[in-house]
Amino acid sequence: MTRMSFADLKQNITEVTDYPSFLKENRKMVNRYLNTVLWFCIFTGPAIAVGIKFGVFSAATYYTCVIVSACMLVVSVLHTLIIRIWPYSEHVGMLALIAMELLLMFMVYNHIHINISWFFVPLLSILFCDARLFFVTLATNYAAMFIANWLVSPYYDAINLKFNSAFEYFLNAMLGYTIETIVMLVGGITLTNLLKDYFSALMDKNKKARESADILKKQMNILFSMAEVYDNVNLIDLKSMTETSLSDQSYNVHDLDFEKHAHTVMTHQIKKHVSEDHLEEFLEFTNLRTLEKRLTGKRFIYGEFVNSDTGWFRAQYINVEADEKGVPFIVVFTVQNINMDKRREEDLIRISLTDELTQLFNRRSLDDDLARYKYESMEDDLVFASIDINRLKATNDTLGHAAGDELIIAAADCLASAIGDSGKAYRTGGDEFTAIIHTNSISAIDKNIREKVTAWSGSYSESLAVSIGYAAHKDYPDATIEELKKIADKYMYEEKARYYQETGYERRGRP
Repeated sequence: MTRMSFADLKQNITEVTDYPSFLKENRKMVNRYLNTVLWFCIFTGPAIAVGIKFGVFSAATYYTCVIVSACMLVVSVLHTLIIRIWPYSEHVGMLALIAMELLLMFMVYNHIHINISWFFVPLLSILFCDARLFFVTLATNYAAMFIANWLVSPYYDAINLKFNSAFEYFLNAMLGYTIETIVMLVGGITLTNLLKDYFSALMDKNKKARESADILKKQMNILFSMAEVYDNVNLIDLKSMTETSLSDQSYNVHDLDFEKHAHTVMTHQIKKHVSEDHLEEFLEFTNLRTLEKRLTGKRFIYGEFVNSDTGWFRAQYINVEADEKGVPFIVVFTVQNINMDKRREEDLIRISLTDELTQLFNRRSLDDDLARYKYESMEDDLVFASIDINRLKATNDTLGHAAGDELIIAAADCLASAIGDSGKAYRTGGDEFTAIIHTNSISAIDKNIREKVTAWSGSYSESLAVSIGYAAHKDYPDATIEELKKIADKYMYEEKARYYQETGYERRGRP
């Protein structure tokens, strides 16, 4: 078992969010501290020797010093080994505390009497924040005092003339210890209960703080993700009247002043490129003085305009936080180029249209995109592609599903990077992909896909093989979109059959 540093222990205890977990990690840390105390107790022998030399402990011997240090060395080594096996056990802590009590008994028996030391042990047990453990430690400590004083009573009675017998000395000493033990009991239980209440409340606050931090982190991650998806992203705070651009690295904050102008700095930059036909509509849509009313009770509003340089773009206000009446006070303003996807109306942030494993579009997205061709004619450059991974089942059966997932992700990456802005790729099944591509030269894209597939090498598999079938609208002008899909599937399955025939692999098993 790896021995953790005190810094690691402190890190662990600061990460817990509930009181039972805190007690567990605290036991581990206190056990380590008690182990350190035991190692320091080895120096008790030399310390007593110094006291003997200067006459402080006149009745003790140097032999006692050797015995004390030797015993504590053995106990320290034993305790070190035990905490490596049971680091969270309270019994390991009790072992250390009892060892210290036995040390005090031995010291008292050898006429090395330091009264305050008896209450040092129960004080240490309070560190466990456990009233029951404190009570047990105090009880064993009292028993140790009882036995030690019984053993030394004859000696102290003999040197002290104010007592008539050893028993009288014993009763006198134990009376004082009993009173001090009762005081220690009341104070210790009070202190442990206070610690319990304090740390319980602290853990609750810590948990709530972590939950709030997690929520804030997720919100910021969403915002920064949006900054990657959109051309421009602006965070507008209508309470503090500030705007922050999340699209640049500086994250500069600008003040808003409706008295001077009703538009943001980002809007001023964008309007320079808006076409004259859309400029008035754009300025009306981005007017912050009317934004609250237009966005109240809504999740978002958007408008589509033409950029003179880059074509169509979509401006959108998203209601991030609102009051109980739905009036927004935290708004995100996004701008996205939709020139190539104007007629498809892609929603890049809707998770329901995205395949979780590959981040490609899913079957639902494909169905939505194909549905419009029931009412609209297909583009002249439209090409339907059907793609299938070869031997995925064999890979899953022989190398495991992690290897299969690696092939699926690799195929998706090859498709997405090769197709680029020329179309959209979808994962429609386990090893099945579909692509809708707009190109007059499908051979160039096909070559790019196959080059990427051939060059790929993974952690589990050394190669990737796919079968692809294409059906271009210009080659089958009278075919519907569903018929194009069937044609592409036909060519794909023919290529797949040739692959298994040429390689000698079995269709669904091992070679």
